[in-house]
Amino acid sequence: MTTPLLPDTDLARLAPLPDEVQRAQLWKMKTGFSTFSYKHVRACFADIFNVQPAMFGDASPTPFEKIRERLIRSCKSGDEFKSNEQIAKALHEFAAQHNIAGRHHDFFPMAMGIGRKVNFWLPSVFAIDGMPYSLFIDPRRTKGLTKAGRRFAFSVMHERIRAADDDFAGVNLGIVRFGVDDDGGRTARLYGDKGVTLYSLEELESMVANTYRIWAEVYEERTAETRRKGTANGGFI
Repeated sequence: MTTPLLPDTDLARLAPLPDEVQRAQLWKMKTGFSTFSYKHVRACFADIFNVQPAMFGDASPTPFEKIRERLIRSCKSGDEFKSNEQIAKALHEFAAQHNIAGRHHDFFPMAMGIGRKVNFWLPSVFAIDGMPYSLFIDPRRTKGLTKAGRRFAFSVMHERIRAADDDFAGVNLGIVRFGVDDDGGRTARLYGDKGVTLYSLEELESMVANTYRIWAEVYEERTAETRRKGTANGGFI
């Protein structure tokens, strides 16, 4: 039986937890497709953060209305458009407030065991208030990166970006999460890695292996339970 890969955010959120807590949360985890996706706003990150083309001169920041028009074309109406627009607006305001600009750089996913790769960074290096950053954006309203989850993500970022390449040894690490305004909108908040005690690579690999061991057991048990219920109700057809 092939066990589905866990979303990176869920892996980071769960891996630091005790085994029994992981098991309980994995039992409740939904698999399959979500009712909407944040892929549309992710496709706009380069425009939102004013990522400069490598072979040309500096480009001006993209007005938010242009980004909104792009989201209107790509999103389903209703919750998907509203959720993507809120994140785009919050990030656009955040980028303007902190004078953010970026340069494209491919930080490839980091292997964490056979067939497992994680990616907690955008393919760019950013200047935020004049300081170099690598960023991860967590747009979730619920089940996003907790303090422990951010520690896990920062640790992976450190190993893949700073420890793996001397050119980026001094880069800051940042995770952007979103609060909810009184009117239901979203507000971006930057979390940095300063003062965070990072996991070692060996600890990360052990945690990932352990979480996937538990997930494989839970997924097998859930699948067997579904089959039993299907048989009790007269089969799957």
